[in-house]
Parts: sequence; C-alpha cells; structure tokens
Amino acid sequence: MSQIDVYNPFTRELEFSQPSQTFESVNLRINDAQDASYYWRRLKPEERAEHVMKALDYFRHHRPDIAQGVTREVGKPLKAAGEELDFMLERAEYLCRFAKDGALRPSRHPEYDDPSFEGRIECRAKGVVYIITPWNYPLFCAINGTICALLSGSAVVLKHTTTPSVGAHFENAFGVMADIENLLINVTVDFDVSARIIEEADINHVVFTGSVKGGRAIQQSVAKRTFNDVADPFIASSLELGGSDAAYIAEDADLDDAAFWAVRIGRLHNSGQSCCAVKRIYAHASIYDAFLDKAQAIMEEQKNGDPMEESTTLGPLHGGDPAVNNLLAITQEAQRDGARLLCGGTTERVGVVDFLRPTLLADVKPGMRVLQEETFGPVLPVMSVSNDDEAIEQALNSAYGLTSSIFTASRQRAEQYIAAMESGTVFVNRCNFVDARLGWIGQRSSGNGSLALAPEGLQAFSARKSVNLDPSKLR
Repeated sequence: MSQIDVYNPFTRELEFSQPSQTFESVNLRINDAQDASYYWRRLKPEERAEHVMKALDYFRHHRPDIAQGVTREVGKPLKAAGEELDFMLERAEYLCRFAKDGALRPSRHPEYDDPSFEGRIECRAKGVVYIITPWNYPLFCAINGTICALLSGSAVVLKHTTTPSVGAHFENAFGVMADIENLLINVTVDFDVSARIIEEADINHVVFTGSVKGGRAIQQSVAKRTFNDVADPFIASSLELGGSDAAYIAEDADLDDAAFWAVRIGRLHNSGQSCCAVKRIYAHASIYDAFLDKAQAIMEEQKNGDPMEESTTLGPLHGGDPAVNNLLAITQEAQRDGARLLCGGTTERVGVVDFLRPTLLADVKPGMRVLQEETFGPVLPVMSVSNDDEAIEQALNSAYGLTSSIFTASRQRAEQYIAAMESGTVFVNRCNFVDARLGWIGQRSSGNGSLALAPEGLQAFSARKSVNLDPSKLR
C-alpha cells in the first residue's frame, strides 16, 4: 500500500504521512454511511438544514487552527485561508437557506392536470456521495458537494488527501448529526483505492474537482463500474475541471475597477492557482496601453514570501520547482514568438523556495501556448482587440468552458457577450467570484455540465421520483 505524504510548500517540511487505507477497510465504512443515509433522509429538508447549520459552528470555533492547517499544507497566505473559511460558511448558510425555503419540494405543473391525472416529481436521497476535492481551495471545493449532498439526504465519503487536516475537520463537523453516526467519513486513500471505490463500492454519485486528466480518469472508472456487480451500476458524476478563462476589457470599462478585478482578484488570487482564474485578457485597442499600465502596477506591488506573514500576498506555487519551470518555459516561448515582457519573467528565492515574480505579457498572439493552456500561476497574457466581435472570437478560442467575463458600462454590450459565450458562468464587471446563489458549472473541457450550488444544486444531487396519480379514484 502506498504512502501518502504532504509537504509544506514553503518550508518543504513533512506535514502529514500515512499509509493509504485499504479498499476493504474503507468499504466497510461506506456501508456504514449507507446505513446513516437511511436514517438521515427520513428527516425533512428543513430539519437537515438546521443540523447542518449547527455543525457549521465547529468551523467558527476552530477558525485559527483550520486556517493555519490550510496555510501549512497548501501554501496559501494565512489571511487568504481565513477569508476562504469565512466565505465557505456564507456559501453553506445560503445552501441551508435554500433547503429551508423549499428547494427540494416536489415540482408540479398543475396547468397540465385533468380530472384523471395529477402528477409531481419528487427529490429523494441518492444514498452515498463520494467527493474527491483538490488542494487549491480545500474548503470551498469540499463544501460545495458536501452541503448539497447532506441537505439532499445523502451521506458523504470525502477524499481530501492533498489537504488532510481539512478532511479531518469536515468529519469532526459533519460526521455525527441528529445522533446519526457516519454521515460524513473522511478517507485517506491513494489513486488505486480511490478508483476501486468508484468502480466497486456501494456509492451512488461521484464528485470530482481537479484537472482534465483527472476528470478523464474518473469517467473511466465510472464506465468500468457499469460492468461490475454493484447495486447502482450507472451512477452519475459531477466534474468541475480546469479552465483558461478569458476577460474582455471593453472600450467603455472603468479601468481601475477592471484592473483590480481582472488582475488582482482574477489572476493573482491564490497565486493564480485557481480553475476559474482569469488566464487571458483581451483589451480594446483604445484603452490597451492604459490598462497595461494599471495591470503592471498591480503586479509589481505584490509580495512573494512566507504565507504565515501578514505582508505576504502571494504564497509559493503548490507544484514547487516543476510548476515554476513550466510557467517560465511558457513565458519564454511567448517572448520568442513576439510577446513583450512588461514585468516578471524571473524567479526570486525566499527561504528554500523559488518564487515566480508576477509576470505580465503584452502583444500576445492567438496561437501562443500561454493563451491556449491552463497556466496555474501568476502569469497574465494580454492581447489587443479592435472591436467586440474580435474579443468574442478570441474568448471562444479555447477548449475550456468554465467562466468568462466582460468589463463594460453598456448592458447591451454585456448581453451580447453573454449570449455568445459557451462557458458555465459569465461574469459582468467582476470575475473569479463564485456565488452560492448561482449554479457552478463547467462546460466542454472544463466539466460535464453538472451543477452545484444554487437551489437547483440541491436537486442535482438528488434522485428523482415521478408520482402519477388518478385523483378520480381517490377519496
């Protein structure tokens, strides 16, 4: 059985080490989770929401320890880790509110009823939802599926081996509710055991957030499951994968606001390690130079360093030297092909770690790799466009479809851009801002169109049951 080790990205010290649990031991716990779901689903959605709300207090009471654990294991600046926890709570509270407000009530179309027909579609619990969550936003990504699953009446199996402290905290918070044990079990397993869970265990849904390569592996295991002797062979998967998200800075945009959102929040948040980060910008020719000046100023004021220090704005890249070297190679390749380097493009050493200085590239061209691949770090390519149509054409020039954004003062221009985009989310005058009131969706290479968050997200994590009545024969 393989060893699972987690190292501090800044100090390079070992933070966690444990052998992978065996499939046999995990499978027993999954069966316990199925039993837990049987009792949990008997509660009304609003009752489940009350228990989940109480469980969230755990995170409030342990906020400093949780934030510090995230910083040690991920390298995220401590302030940002605390902010992620705060926004995670807000997101979870919205989902509980949706459950209390009737998001899981049966849907009806009484306008189609007649004396011999009455129908409704009910939401019912699936059973056990297996959630595989990534390192970059360990609280956000874990909470999306966890709360949707729990509120819909299912139990959760959580794999959080890249940020093991978060997985333990989730089990402490949600493992026992309403005196029902095993509602959430945290597992520490390697890739092989994880694949067997999908292919052989008594689960009913799988959620994965991560790379496109990882998404393909999940889909392969889901397909293999169909040939195995399991109670629920044809389970659904929810995939939210990578992105190369575009932002268009239109000629009428508020440049200060656009630069803050697209550069500081969109590109540099979490050191650029975000699926829905702004990874390419198209700026109208009339404001191109002015926008570049503002973008460069923001990038040059950032500070790489110890994520535990208050003054640090960018922590180390989680992938270490290979991640830094890959971004350097892509940047240098773009320069050879004619891109202009405005800042960055070099490394600086802090402690034992090489950091990539925030890198701004101007005059990039459509075929460059820096525009086509997902760059997971503080590298921002900017291209000049002559009009809205060219901006739309270039924004669509990608295999990905997670988010896109436009900065403009014109609602008409915004709506034209929205209509043209093929991404799961379109932002107007903001970006990289996941709101629980709206569904989170990945299209094309960014996912399989599955939905989390929003009232509809609770339904998406539910099984459906059609009820067909002949009311004329009922008293």
